[in-house]
Amino acid sequence: MTAALDPTKAVRILGVDTALRTTGYGVIDAHGSRLSPVDAGVIKTTRKYPFSECLRRLAGGIRELVKLHAPDVVAIEGAFYCRNVRTSMVLGSARGAVIATVAELAIPMYEYAPRRVKQAVCGHGNASKEQVALLVSQILGISVANLGDDSTDALALCICQAHTAQAKGGLSLPDPL
Repeated sequence: MTAALDPTKAVRILGVDTALRTTGYGVIDAHGSRLSPVDAGVIKTTRKYPFSECLRRLAGGIRELVKLHAPDVVAIEGAFYCRNVRTSMVLGSARGAVIATVAELAIPMYEYAPRRVKQAVCGHGNASKEQVALLVSQILGISVANLGDDSTDALALCICQAHTAQAKGGLSLPDPL
């Protein structure tokens, strides 16, 4: 049984809200129903870098976060559909860079649809960004005013992962990606 699936131990969760230019991350410790914030921020790239360099920097940022925080599990936002094919391709590539990096580091990874995250945090899947931010703030006992949407969404992914594992008794999560 790994630490990520042992309900008697604190589990460190890294949440990643993937984008090419600003990828949000959040880190929490979950021990039973007690959730403690550890870190939150963004991995940024700029337009001055070619596409491949942005992906390399994103992967490097994920590696640094893993080295710094040693998460037991990673939660990412599931793929979604956009009307703009170019945007879908860019987001898919960024998401692929994150998935490949986490897989290379052999950390269990779970994905959650945006509606599932909102359901876990707010109690309904149609919650607004503002409602999610308010509940993340209340659940973790922190101010998210200066974090921005990307980091707040990443913390929401952490909360979703913690609630899902707790609801399943930490023992019967779906297979990781």
